[in-house]
Amino acid sequence: MSDNKINVSTPATIANMGPGFDSIGAAIDIWNHFDFEFDTSSLEITVNGEGTDTIPTNNTNLVYKAFSIPFHELNLHVPNINLKINNNIKLEGGLGSSSSAISAGLFAANYYLKDQFSKLELIKLSQKLENHYDNISPCIMGGIQLCVPNNSEVLLSDIDYDDDLKIILIMPNFSINTSNSRSYLPKSISSSDFVHNMSRFGLLIKNLKSPDIIESQIAFQDVFHQDSRLIKQPKLKLLLKKINAIGALGSFLCGSGPTIAGITNKDPMSIFYEIADYCDKQAIICDYLITSITNKGTFIKN
Repeated sequence: MSDNKINVSTPATIANMGPGFDSIGAAIDIWNHFDFEFDTSSLEITVNGEGTDTIPTNNTNLVYKAFSIPFHELNLHVPNINLKINNNIKLEGGLGSSSSAISAGLFAANYYLKDQFSKLELIKLSQKLENHYDNISPCIMGGIQLCVPNNSEVLLSDIDYDDDLKIILIMPNFSINTSNSRSYLPKSISSSDFVHNMSRFGLLIKNLKSPDIIESQIAFQDVFHQDSRLIKQPKLKLLLKKINAIGALGSFLCGSGPTIAGITNKDPMSIFYEIADYCDKQAIICDYLITSITNKGTFIKN
């Protein structure tokens, strides 16, 4: 590719991971790809894969909006681009499709601007479009990221994890809008529920690196957001419990859902077959994917 053409690849992400609401997320080995050509005569956007018929192809496109932010920060003209989007991440499925788009736009702009912004600065800029860090941080940095907002700053910490962890994704055939999902969240939390999630969050950090099945199944438990978000999906609530009964290390709602993840450090196929059989018997229509956590975040090829 010439200097005015690049390809940006961005991973899917799974956030919250049970008790870690808005605080933790992991990059997983599913990728969107974005071809950018700079300084074209006009803005042109094409979409292939997920969202072909629904994603806007004008200046309201999320990738383009993210691309524009660094230029606005520097009071510079936003150049026209030719953008080809190849989406493999399910839209509104709880797998960080919006963070994938935002990350691609920010990285492409920063490349054009000769890396005037650090990765952490790009993460902070992303908040102009998405006001939580738990998807965008692992999308950009890779691995599992603990995200700690601190006034106008954010602290990130890499979380160690067992390299053998596999993620079994159960992706129902409907979508959930993140903003709508957040409207179901409780406005307050009792002290007992606060202690429940805080104690399990600490246990989760330990068990991601050194999983013990009894501890781990407890560590992924949440009493704040998952039941609220699944209030209209009782079958998915039961599925979370069934995955543990089958023998997974834990289960959790990915982001705002509806995708549910089971996690294991053993051969995932036996768990997968039992999950698929259960979903079939319960008439839960969904797709499945077995993947893993990736240490690689967003990257550019040119």
